[in-house]
Parts: sequence; C-alpha cells; structure tokens
Amino acid sequence: MATQIIRAWGQVRWKIAAIIALTGTSTLLVACLAIAALNVVVRRESANVVEKQIQILVQADQPVGSAIPHTMGDGLPHWLPNTGFTGLVAEKGQLEIRSVVAKQIFSLPLGSELARRLSLASGTQVTPVSPGPFRVHSPYQRVLRTMEGNFIPGISRPAAVVLTVRNWESGEAEDWIAYSVRPGYLSSFEDVARLGSQMADWVWLGAALAIIVFLMYASGVWISVRFGASISTAVDDLSTAALEIARGNFAWRTPVRGRDQLANLSSSFNEMAIALERLKQDEASALRVESELQVARSVQQHLFPRTTPAVDGVTVAGQTRAARTVGGDLYDFFDLGKKRIGILCADVSGKGIPAALMMANLQAVARAHLNDKTASPAPSPGYWVEILNRDLAGRFGDNRYATLFWAEHNGENSTLTWVNAGNPAPILIHSDGLVERLESDSFPVGMFATAQYKARESAIQPGSRLVIFTDGLTDAENAEGEEFGDERLIASCRAIPPRPDARSSAEILMQAVSAWSAGTEQFDDTTVVVVDVAA
Repeated sequence: MATQIIRAWGQVRWKIAAIIALTGTSTLLVACLAIAALNVVVRRESANVVEKQIQILVQADQPVGSAIPHTMGDGLPHWLPNTGFTGLVAEKGQLEIRSVVAKQIFSLPLGSELARRLSLASGTQVTPVSPGPFRVHSPYQRVLRTMEGNFIPGISRPAAVVLTVRNWESGEAEDWIAYSVRPGYLSSFEDVARLGSQMADWVWLGAALAIIVFLMYASGVWISVRFGASISTAVDDLSTAALEIARGNFAWRTPVRGRDQLANLSSSFNEMAIALERLKQDEASALRVESELQVARSVQQHLFPRTTPAVDGVTVAGQTRAARTVGGDLYDFFDLGKKRIGILCADVSGKGIPAALMMANLQAVARAHLNDKTASPAPSPGYWVEILNRDLAGRFGDNRYATLFWAEHNGENSTLTWVNAGNPAPILIHSDGLVERLESDSFPVGMFATAQYKARESAIQPGSRLVIFTDGLTDAENAEGEEFGDERLIASCRAIPPRPDARSSAEILMQAVSAWSAGTEQFDDTTVVVVDVAA
C-alpha cells in the first residue's frame, strides 16, 4: 500500500510540475510574441517613414534646392526615356537621387547631410551606412538574426532602409541598403496616438487589454504555483498519514490547512483514522469479550451432567447446542435412589449471557431442593416444581421465565411421573409402537409465583423410548424456510434402530436436525434428552 501511494504521489508531482512548466512557458511565449509583434511594427513603421520621405524627394520636380546640375551631353545611358527621368540610381557603389531634364542632370547623394534632414523630418535617428545591395541571408543566419532582433526582449536592432534603385549603367532595378533607422517606441506610439482621438482610442484600449492579459497570465502562474504547492503539501501529509496508519499507528492525524476540498479530504482522512482507532479498540474489546465467553462456555459445559445415574435396563443421555457462545437450555439427571431417576429439561427465555446466568441459577436451585428431597419425605413432583417456581418468580425480572419438563422414572413399577410446565410435549414411543405426547397444561416457571402444577403418570414398559426436547429442535429451518416440525421429529424417532442406547439415539436425532438446517443460521438453542428402557 505504501509503495502504491509513493508511486501515485510521484505521478501527481510530475503532473503538477508539468502544469506549472507549461503555464510558465506559455506565458513566456505569449510575452515574446507580443514583444516580437511590437518590434516588427515599430521597426517597420520607422523604416517606412524614412522610405516615404525619400520617395517624396524623388517625386518632386526639383529634388532639393541644393541639387547639383551638370550636363552629360551624349553620355546618357541608353535606357533613359526621351521624356526625362527622376528616381533613385546606383552608380559605382553610390546612391543618388537623379533627375534628367533636357540632358541636364540634377543629383543629390544619399549621404550624411540627407540623413540629418531625414532625421529631423521623421523624428527618428537615421544613420548613413556604406551603401550595398540587399541580399537575403542563409536560412540559419536569417532565423538567428530574426530571433535576436525581434523575439529577445530588451534588444532593439537598427532597421535597414531598403530602397529600390536603378542601375545607372544597365537600367535594371536593384535593392540597396541606404540608411539604418533606430526605432523609437515612444515616438512611434505617439505618432499612432496622434492619428486623432476618435481613431486612436483603440491604441489605449489595446494597451489596457495587453496589461490586463499580462496580469491575468501572471495571476495564473501565481495561482498555479500556489495550488501546486498546496496539492503537493496535502498529498505529502496524506502519504505520511497513510504510511503511519499502515504501520498500525491509528492515533496519527493529518494537518488540516485551509478550507478547500483538500482540507476537507484531510478532515475526512482524520475521521477515517478516528474510526479505525475506535474499530481497533472495539476489536480489542470484542476479543476480550470473546475470550471471556469462551471461558463461560467452558464453565457452562461443566454444568451439564458428566455421568448418568445407573439403573438396570435404563439409559439416559442428552445433547445441547447453543445458538450463541453460551445458551439458556438446561438438562440434568438426578439419582433419586430406589431405582428412581430424575430427568430435568428446561429452556430459559432469551439467548446469550442473560439466559446462561438464569439457566445456571435454575440448576443450582433445583439441585438445592433435590438435596432436601432425598433427606426428607419426598414431596410430589408437582409440589417440587411449585417450589422452583416460587424461587424463580421475579428474581430475573418480570419478563423472565423458563419452560420446564420434570420427570421421575421408577424402575420398580415401570412408571413415569412427570410435570410439563410449558415445554414442548415430549414424545413417548411405547414398546408396541404407539406414540404418546406428554402435553403441557401449566404455566412456565418464574411467571406467576402462585401457579400450581399437577403431576401426571404414564406407563413406560421395557422397549419404550422417551424423547424430551426444546422448541429450538422443531423450529429449526432449512434453506427454504421450512421448519423441521413435530411430524418429521416423530418420523426420525421411529427410524432409530431398537438396539442403540440413549446416547446414540440423542446423537442420531441431533444429526438429523443439523442436516436439515445445514447452510442456515441457528437462531435458537437446541436440546434433546433421550430415555431408553431396554426390552
């Protein structure tokens, strides 16, 4: 997990750096393009002003008052028209303004004196240069000079004044460099602004828009840098917090900076850490509770009978399965002497720890009264259940009770005396196959302190089998929601072979219920007690 977070943070960091680099580069390119456009416009405008001034001189009838007239006679070039000529010419590497009228020539050299006058007329610095033909540079040299002259801020190279002249000897048109002009940004801007207030409003508007655009780009760069720093800091904090939590340090908290979405993310991360810390504490508490419940389960298992009373021809056995770690079902066996066995099966209301505590108390009260019963004249089973009911009533609250089945088997006369206090009717299968249900006609114990219980008696001859159970057995459901039910339980009892003892019979019945409810959650405690009388 930590490696993935570090790798993801590396990708995010590079993306942030790329965004900032692209934003800054785009801003620099826009600024360079703006400067280049300004340089091109100003330089071209400055050179055009000088070129126009020279063209005005050329187009005048008399170039200037100080032009020098002289007669060439028949030495005029062959290309000159008969009507005369006025224009720029190049002769022997020199540039002049010449006017030919009636074989008389007026000439004005393009030198320093004319440069001074042009400077005054154009308001720019015009410098004479050694005249030379204008040549196109090589591609690489042209690109480098263009970048140096136009795209590099702070550099203002002189602009060449290129004039189209006639070769005096051949008459061919040639491009020559006559002067260089030092661009003046302020004067150019003022010249444009002097075009008239109505026409020049766009100049000020354009300047204002340019400043706004520059400020917007600068703000964008500043925001990108700040946002990138905020993201990187937040991701660093979250990465560190994730590593700490991965090591099990759930007490770590991420600093919350600001009130934006990143701050909300840090707050959510802290809330998650708090939840994990509480979950860890709850898990530790649950483990302690589970450990204590396992101890309670072990203690409860020792409450069930480890041995059974020995009576010739009679075997008793029971099995229970709690819906939770501990349960509220109880079964116990008592040696009443004189070939008599006491069988107790009870189901305490509720499940879990409260039911287990009430179940343990019920067993303790029952054993206490049975010890008195063996030491004194034996009360009837009905009266004994009334004693249990009075002791339990109200002890665990008004809504706590237990269904109970108490039976005494007398081996001397083969009779079963029993009291059913709200328990599901046990199944007594006689030796001839007849099924008898030992129905209940009394309240569960613990509900009403004044309740009375009456014992009944049934014959239990050799070859008979008594199956006592709690409602968790018949209420067990399969995956389709169908209950195991009384009829299926009776059929399972009939299917038990006659030879197995009570322990084997109880295991067969419990396995049948387990197979029926396989794949479903057990929602109630399940108990079965079997009394087998040998044939």
